[in-house]
Amino acid sequence: MTAADGSLPRRSERDRRNADGWPITILLAVAIGGLVLLSTASIFALQWTVSRTNTLELVNEVSTLVLDHLEEGVRGHLVPAEDQVELVAQQIEAGHYDLREVNALQGLLTGALAGVPQIVAIGTWDSDLQRTLAARPPEGGLVRQLVDDSENAEINAAVEGLRSAEGAFWGELVPGDDGQTLINLRRPLRRHGEWIGFVVSITTVPQFSALVAEIGESFDGTAFVLYGRDRVLAHPNLAVSTPELPEGEVLASINAVGDIVLASLWSGRPVPGIGGVTGSDVHVVDVELGQGRYAVAYREIEGFGAEPWIVGLWLDAESIGQEFHRLIGSAVIGVLLVLLSLGAALLLGRFIARPVRQAALGAARVGELDLDHVEPLRPSLFRELNEQAKAFNAMLASLRAFETYVPKALVRRLMSGGEEPAIGSEERELTVLFTDIVGFTPLSERESAGAVAAFLNEHFALLGACVEAEGGTIDKFIGDALMAFWGAPDRQSDTAQRACRAALAMARALAADNAARAAAGKAPVRVRIGIHTGPVVVGNIGAPGRINYTIVGDTVNTGQRLEALGKTMDDDAEVVILISETTAARLDGSFETRPSGAFEVKGRQERVEVFRLETGATAADA
Repeated sequence: MTAADGSLPRRSERDRRNADGWPITILLAVAIGGLVLLSTASIFALQWTVSRTNTLELVNEVSTLVLDHLEEGVRGHLVPAEDQVELVAQQIEAGHYDLREVNALQGLLTGALAGVPQIVAIGTWDSDLQRTLAARPPEGGLVRQLVDDSENAEINAAVEGLRSAEGAFWGELVPGDDGQTLINLRRPLRRHGEWIGFVVSITTVPQFSALVAEIGESFDGTAFVLYGRDRVLAHPNLAVSTPELPEGEVLASINAVGDIVLASLWSGRPVPGIGGVTGSDVHVVDVELGQGRYAVAYREIEGFGAEPWIVGLWLDAESIGQEFHRLIGSAVIGVLLVLLSLGAALLLGRFIARPVRQAALGAARVGELDLDHVEPLRPSLFRELNEQAKAFNAMLASLRAFETYVPKALVRRLMSGGEEPAIGSEERELTVLFTDIVGFTPLSERESAGAVAAFLNEHFALLGACVEAEGGTIDKFIGDALMAFWGAPDRQSDTAQRACRAALAMARALAADNAARAAAGKAPVRVRIGIHTGPVVVGNIGAPGRINYTIVGDTVNTGQRLEALGKTMDDDAEVVILISETTAARLDGSFETRPSGAFEVKGRQERVEVFRLETGATAADA
């Protein structure tokens, strides 16, 4: 039967799809559910009891999982300090801030400090050891300081190591003015290869101990961090009070923090043959004291200085063991049933999981728009997996077609925008680039349409790769011309530099291509490039049924006029790159420009100062 409009009824279509494979839900429920239910019922019927050795093994596994959480907490507490120091360093090294402009620099440091509460202070030192500091005192608020440290012996000693350092590193612990030990991250500052000073962020041992105490309490245990084997960097007791330290020491010893279990760590009995769920880097020690027995799990972590850090947690092994005394103590039949269930589940799971893994890998690559390396999914015996493969393959084909006609940056924005991505029109400052082939019209008249199309495809592939390498968006191809822009859809703070680097990359690519053309007896390809920076309207522009993501405005026209202006400066160069004064003002010293004068540009009343971007090696290439 057919519907009134001649189509198949919906039920017939559904029945036809159902015939493609077996329902995976029924198979999983019968196979895995039945086996697990049988083995579980048999195991609990035999009333397993726990042995002491098995109890310690389970305690170790739990402790290992806790150590993972503890290590994540430690790194989560300290890594943001690395991020903020790197952010401050990049701003200074890029020339946005001067180490001697105290007011502006203190604003940068205060902002970095406010964003990361675990940092109590962050400061910079210039080459004359003038310190600019933003600190968060215990009583609250923020403090800004400007201090001369040129006579400070400790600072002068630290400078020697900072001059030769290549990046950020965690320095040795130092005492603070208020008696608190300071954990510090240091990062040298260089501009154009020259050392200009350094930046340091600071957190305190009590603050660090409070974090460790909180993590330990969440697992009903006591967490700690050792600096080496016998000095305590973080412990719940150190969050409350700091013990009196011997002369010249910055950390309390393992015996001085008031924790008898921790003090007995190295005299405890290592549990043999247990490495934990994460491997042999986890160690478990059985500590037996007069008031009870404890399991201490610990591991070394790296990345915070030359002295190893040890993160650990101790638990009451007796109280934890009571939870398992009624569940462990093996029986042969129960073990065999468990092994049988697990073996069957493993075989079936591997058979089912293979296409699922392939789909997950393909989906991850689709998410990265790496469509060239995504393989279509093969059909499956199971209905749900077979439908998944069909849907995935249809999506892949659609995305490949979509990517061909839409810029990758825009595709990413649309894919990440949810069910109804909306990209409205707005005004932004962008940098626009136009290219044009010199003498293309005579060239196209001498060749067939197919040859001209092949030539343009190769030419645009060369130029387009340079644009995409610098994060640009190709707007359109107009005959033999290319139009691209930077700063949308993703915001970019260095659009002028990106566009100029792309233009220089085009010059290098064309030089290599022309060498190959000369070897084949072909004429060289010469190109004019125009670059301008200014405000545009960017977004979806067009009729409701046909829109383009593009840019409009005087900036676009000026960029095109600059490219056309290259005709007046034709000196037989393979590539002529003209940039506006606005673009030139946003470049750093790694670009070489030459003034070319002020010109009247069609459509503008004011004359435009034009510069020629030299195609020689830049500092970035050197």
